[in-house]
Amino acid sequence: MKEQLSYIVFTDFDGTVTRTDIGDAMFTMFGNRKKCAEAFHDSLKGRIPAQESWRRSCETVESLSRSAFASFVAPQNIDPGFHGFAEYCAARSIPINILSDGFDVYIDQILRREELNYLHFYSNQLVFEPDGKISPRFPYTDAECIECANCKRNHLLTKSGDDQVIVYIGNGHSDQCPVRYADIVFAKAALLSHCERENITYHRFETFHDVLAKFRAIVEGERPRKRRTAELARKEIFMQG
Repeated sequence: MKEQLSYIVFTDFDGTVTRTDIGDAMFTMFGNRKKCAEAFHDSLKGRIPAQESWRRSCETVESLSRSAFASFVAPQNIDPGFHGFAEYCAARSIPINILSDGFDVYIDQILRREELNYLHFYSNQLVFEPDGKISPRFPYTDAECIECANCKRNHLLTKSGDDQVIVYIGNGHSDQCPVRYADIVFAKAALLSHCERENITYHRFETFHDVLAKFRAIVEGERPRKRRTAELARKEIFMQG
């Protein structure tokens, strides 16, 4: 007897759930934009781990209080269609997990403001030191990967089961690894070209209105099924131990 499949959703946060990349914007506002860009470029080229890129960026912030940071986060908007998407998934008991290579302090603030704090999220952490400096913490690193400080692939694999069809929604560099292991991919911006280069089937979107329209059609009109190449990639990781 074949297993009964259900859906589980993983989504990026910055530039996907939110309208802008808040992690980038915070260092543009409070840090040294040039030095931060250099650190990010070195990370993209594999010269330094992603964690080191975040550490260097945080070092450019001379002083930042929690209250000043909260004021910066307050006007940041989420995608206009995300509430509808979250409500649709909740009504059908489809879990949504937010995976971010950004920081917990602004994700938590925005989810609480939007009354979406029932959603689970996994991210890096930002600590406000007594001297006004900020320090990053990385609870979800992978020792074998230097590309992302928060290993989204590991969350994808450990938080889903064999009876679940994995849906991934993203837009940028930190989403390039996990889409290889997802059964259904929604992509925009830089992630589009990556999926095309790697021959990963995807659905293009601009807002979560687009995601909801397509996802509803899939859920209500098709039998849940896994993407064969993604399933094989997942099995390969587990076989490696």
